Amino acid sequence: MPFVAVGSSLQLTTDETKGLKSLPMTTQVTAKKAIHGSITDLARLVDFISIPSPRSSRFSCLVPIFHATLKSVQVPNYINPKTIPAIKRAELAVMGLVKICTVASSASDGGDNAVTNYIVRRWDETYPWMQFFARNCLPPPYDVSVAPPRPDLCNVFDAAKLCITPLYLICTQSEEGRHLLRSSVSVQHFVAQLWILIGNLRGDVLQGDPGTTTDDLVSKLRASFALTNQVCVSESEDPDKIALPLSNYIHAAGGVKPIVFTLLRYIRRITRDAAAVEKPRSWTPSDQSVQQLHLYTVGLHYSFQFLQTISRQDVSCRARLISQGSIRTVLDAITQILPRILVQANKEMDFHPQLGLAHRQNVLWSGYSYIASAIRDADDGVTGVCQAIDAGLIQTLSMGVVCPPHANGRDHPTRGRMGDIELLLLLPTFFIYHRVVDSIARHWFRMQVAGLEKPEVRDQCLWSALQLIVTSTLEAIKHRSVEPINFHEYRCSGPGCPMCTSKFVSKKRRCSGCLVSIYCSEKCQRSAWRNGHKKWCRVLRCTVGPWGSRDIRTSLQVIAGFETSEISGMAQDVEMHVREAQQQFPAFSDRLVLVLDLSVWPPEIHVLPVHKLEQFPGEDLIWPEIADEIRARSDSPPKGYMFSVVKIRLGKSKVTLFSPSTALHMAFEGQYFSDDEAYNSVDEDDVDDLKVLGDQDLDYGEESLDNVDGSEDRFYEV
Repeated sequence: MPFVAVGSSLQLTTDETKGLKSLPMTTQVTAKKAIHGSITDLARLVDFISIPSPRSSRFSCLVPIFHATLKSVQVPNYINPKTIPAIKRAELAVMGLVKICTVASSASDGGDNAVTNYIVRRWDETYPWMQFFARNCLPPPYDVSVAPPRPDLCNVFDAAKLCITPLYLICTQSEEGRHLLRSSVSVQHFVAQLWILIGNLRGDVLQGDPGTTTDDLVSKLRASFALTNQVCVSESEDPDKIALPLSNYIHAAGGVKPIVFTLLRYIRRITRDAAAVEKPRSWTPSDQSVQQLHLYTVGLHYSFQFLQTISRQDVSCRARLISQGSIRTVLDAITQILPRILVQANKEMDFHPQLGLAHRQNVLWSGYSYIASAIRDADDGVTGVCQAIDAGLIQTLSMGVVCPPHANGRDHPTRGRMGDIELLLLLPTFFIYHRVVDSIARHWFRMQVAGLEKPEVRDQCLWSALQLIVTSTLEAIKHRSVEPINFHEYRCSGPGCPMCTSKFVSKKRRCSGCLVSIYCSEKCQRSAWRNGHKKWCRVLRCTVGPWGSRDIRTSLQVIAGFETSEISGMAQDVEMHVREAQQQFPAFSDRLVLVLDLSVWPPEIHVLPVHKLEQFPGEDLIWPEIADEIRARSDSPPKGYMFSVVKIRLGKSKVTLFSPSTALHMAFEGQYFSDDEAYNSVDEDDVDDLKVLGDQDLDYGEESLDNVDGSEDRFYEV
């Protein structure tokens, strides 16, 4: 198709020409001149659209002019003086269509139909020009300091608006357009590259452009573009329509690393811009500060959702985000914007459909939801919890009790378990770990000062969940403060041996069977084997889980404390569950096992036959032997079950452990008493029975041992 020279006429139908008569007379004259190829009059038509009007639908008669303009020109392969007028006409045509759709959507009179009809269904006409302006008028995505190839065609800000605004309108107004973003490889590649560019863009790049002297314009672009990325990677609204996998978007963006760094940069910069907004003089919809806060909070809301989506769908993204401090970044963002958005202004503003308190609270709940999902779905949820507590999670959550939750009829019909409540009910399931308790202990004083005893509480659900955290924290600290067992203090597990392994770092040994017992010498290994470790080695291995997790090994005493207190506190429930299990499984009434589920909060009790346990071989003869040993060494009457097990959460995985309290008591019962006979020579006939105990180095070096001792001191100081 040849280029249309300036001055040539556009082809409009008779009905389209008649539609122009609804315009004012002066505008009709301008439209006729634009039809005949006048670039100046085409620009005047675009400016005319920006005039506020109660009848925004009358602008739709200008759509045929803009569509005819785009249809009459091709995207040039080369830029020269002959093609520049055609490029200018295409720029004005795209800008005119965007303005018409923007006015229609803001006037609430068919904005979705306008975007679908004027942009989505004419995508083949609009999209090539968006690519053209991005390619020639924007700097490279990964090096924004490089000048655009042709800055004379269009300034950076206008080019970015031409590319971003149609995508934003599609995401907010057109379901058909959202499916286009999810299903088109080319469009996703374009969006990913543009997203990287806007994330790296700085205000000084726009210096010299009309009306741009600060980072404010870039901030608005960044905030409005957050929704587009969320739509690209989200699941389709229609189950019959297939969306592209997340791997396509990751590949288009250049890999996991650029996505993670750019997304966290987006969140930090939007947060900075939101914190810099002046306090609204009057909380009204027309206040400029209120509108800016709304834009930035919406940008953060969709950034948090994008964060949660890619974290849930891609394992590598999830791990990279946590390692780069995504939980800390989200909490910092919430902490900075929370005092600005949790403001009860007036009845009109608090219940406003778009600017109300419910929408402002959405950004907080979406941020908390990401933290909860990151912890729940991670391979190592303990690290995520420690990162959140160290970043001040409890203090930040406690700041929200002063504001009542405002229900939104569409998004949040009731308060229920929003992101903050969901997160607070997840945290206690990790209070059984040594590292988490240490983090809590370090911040316990600040948590008390932060306002857990606020005099004015308006969010009772959040307040009740916070009180649960306080109770769980005190219980965890109580279990952590008891006298540790030798292996936890890294002392030799040999009977009666007072040697501390920190003094024989070069010779320390860990039992390769149970991964718990530590010895200072082969003599202590052999002595412990003969004095009961042969029997309890396999049991201890079942107590640390199938992988022998370091977090579980160092937390056995805390887990044992929770196990003892929870089972004793639910004694009546235990008896009831035992009776029900005996009636339900009469053939296995003598092979029942008590299951304490600490992976949920509040903890739950179940009684099952041993063969139904996860990760436990039901036919293994070790369990009847252990049950007999427990009954023989217990002074209490039979409880109706063989033994108890504990189910805990490590992150996305849940592990069933043999009772830590029973195993530690039985395996290390005599460690506090000297036993001279234990150090007698071992018979050669018993050597063959000795389990192969490799001279494995401990997971903790000498420096780590010092750190553990230091953490103990810090704990008691708190």
